[in-house]
Amino acid sequence: MSQFDCSSSDFEKLVHFDLKGAPPVIGYYEQIFPLLKKLGATGILMEYEDMFPYQGDLQIVCQPDVYSAEEIQKIQNLAIENDLQIIPLVQSFGHLRLEKVVFFLNQHLYQDNTIILYIIRNVQKIINSFLLKHDKYYEIREIERYPNALCPSHSKSEGVIMDMINQILDSHKNSKYIHIGGDEVWHLGQCSRCKEKMGAQKWKKEHLFLDHIIRIAQKIRETNQEIGIIIWDDMMRNIDINILKSSEIGKLILPMVWHYLPTDEFKLENTLWEKYASVFPNIWIASAFKGATEMTQLITPTRYHLSNQQAWLKMLNLFGKMFNKVLGIAITGWQRFDHYTVLCELFPVALPTLAVCLLTIINGDFNENVHKTASNLLAFENLLEMDTFPRPQPVGPPPLFPGGNIHNSCLQLMNCIAEYHILMHHPSFEGAFSSYQIMHNRVNTLHIDQFLPRARIILMNIEAINVQLEGELSKIFYPTTVEEFLTVNINPFLEKLRKLVKDADLQIIFHSAPEEMQLNSN
Repeated sequence: MSQFDCSSSDFEKLVHFDLKGAPPVIGYYEQIFPLLKKLGATGILMEYEDMFPYQGDLQIVCQPDVYSAEEIQKIQNLAIENDLQIIPLVQSFGHLRLEKVVFFLNQHLYQDNTIILYIIRNVQKIINSFLLKHDKYYEIREIERYPNALCPSHSKSEGVIMDMINQILDSHKNSKYIHIGGDEVWHLGQCSRCKEKMGAQKWKKEHLFLDHIIRIAQKIRETNQEIGIIIWDDMMRNIDINILKSSEIGKLILPMVWHYLPTDEFKLENTLWEKYASVFPNIWIASAFKGATEMTQLITPTRYHLSNQQAWLKMLNLFGKMFNKVLGIAITGWQRFDHYTVLCELFPVALPTLAVCLLTIINGDFNENVHKTASNLLAFENLLEMDTFPRPQPVGPPPLFPGGNIHNSCLQLMNCIAEYHILMHHPSFEGAFSSYQIMHNRVNTLHIDQFLPRARIILMNIEAINVQLEGELSKIFYPTTVEEFLTVNINPFLEKLRKLVKDADLQIIFHSAPEEMQLNSN
């Protein structure tokens, strides 16, 4: 069996920017686009979210740091200069994953009130950054209580979505494709309007989904006949092949088949490719280089994402020839799991992983040469780290790529966090320094001596990293991102360690010898 050629110029290699969290300042694109070109990228999948400067009624969804129209054009000019095509992504149906938010809150509510307080204090900023959160668009929700899915049967839904899409397209006249989302529409066919429509048409939920996507695609084609329309594929995976064929959706859209798990967990069935090949002549695929493991992931597990690329290469070799063309891959980099969750790995932190992923796809597998090339292009003094876990582990000199100091500081921070958790399980801390013992001054300073020196060192190191990161983050990100990152990822540890050291010092003073005994001993 011949190997699928991902190095071909006909096979697009897109890098995904998810701007619903940590959007970089425009100057960072000037630094990073030339590097992405060197790494073999051919395009950018740009998910603007609330960073796009919508006009008119949609202006309400823009966040305070929103890019200007001139900056949107600047991004496109920079892409052109570096032979990168821009494919804008606009969500047109559903996207928020609220069940994961609930899980996150349940896990952290009693563990770290600082994170929760931060979210509560900033909830209005988050609310003001997504379409269905606003009173103006409340009526087009599928379920009144949940802001995560649009009602496809409401008379105003199509107009709102098309307003967003048309404004994006007007600003991206050179784009050959537009991605209209369509993933994770969990709450579908549940409102009275949708139920009535399904009853009248004798439809199932999948008919409702396809009808909405097809209507949006047809509207786009009315004014943009040549543009390729991409959607995420997951909502079609379980749709009967006969329903897909009879809808004729294969004539309108290009599915982007996404899967982010490593080789040993890869779950796309062989029969899926047979079904898609009979409906869609051409497809896209999507892997991930960050933001697809843990909601609070701080540094990127490179081996995990490398394995995801290798799984995709295997799939392409097995099933790629079934299609007229596999147009390319989008290597996604999610910045939040959704608008209500904290930031996961920042782009500079995950850039080495992205380099490994891109070069692995282009070369057909990971090997020593790929490792060396990625390390050299990112200006590592030594080979970039492939196994970022477990922590702590040694951290080399900072690489010289744009944002390299942030990458290194986050590795050092994870070392400190790992050491902090080890400290919290020290027997002398757990068994001899509880809040009850401190309250009643029943602490043996012999136990304090077992953990306090280490606590001081960890505190000193995190304080230094805090200063370093505040300065480095400010070069690439807006102040709101800097504030969020430090508040969520550093402040809780500083507060706890400062309290620990203060309590320990007070106990040492309390249990020191009386003044007259000290004088006599002297």
